[in-house]
Amino acid sequence: MKSENGQSLVELLVAIGLAAILLPALLTGFVATRSGRAQQDQRLKATAYLREAQEAMHIIQANGWENLANGTFHPVVSGSTWALAQGSETISGVNFIRQIVISDVFRDGSGNIVTSGGTVDPSTKLITISVSWTNPIPSSVTAASYLTRHTNQSRIE
Repeated sequence: MKSENGQSLVELLVAIGLAAILLPALLTGFVATRSGRAQQDQRLKATAYLREAQEAMHIIQANGWENLANGTFHPVVSGSTWALAQGSETISGVNFIRQIVISDVFRDGSGNIVTSGGTVDPSTKLITISVSWTNPIPSSVTAASYLTRHTNQSRIE
């Protein structure tokens, strides 16, 4: 009878030890999965806002090369088309900040794009679009691309 009582105590200690090891790991996994899902939702929304800005930039370029001045902008609907407004944009109702940075592109003597030196290429612009957010974890998505003027002639309207 005494050996059975001692065996129960050992079994109880083993069960408590296993629970002490497994429960924190399981709880950490559940918490990480839950916050990871929220972060993924934010990333998907931010990517959609980034793609919207990319499409807006193609339309703005098609409406006239002179619309692409250097600076920081955000896309707005003007009438029935897209236009650029100064500064970054806080997208209402959510915690996203979107901005489009337009800058000159420099080329070396061989026509290759360089980051320093070279001469300004008047027919190419570097477009950097970023969308950032702060909840649940501060992060951002960014895309950089080059827009080029297909002809050196201005559009006459």
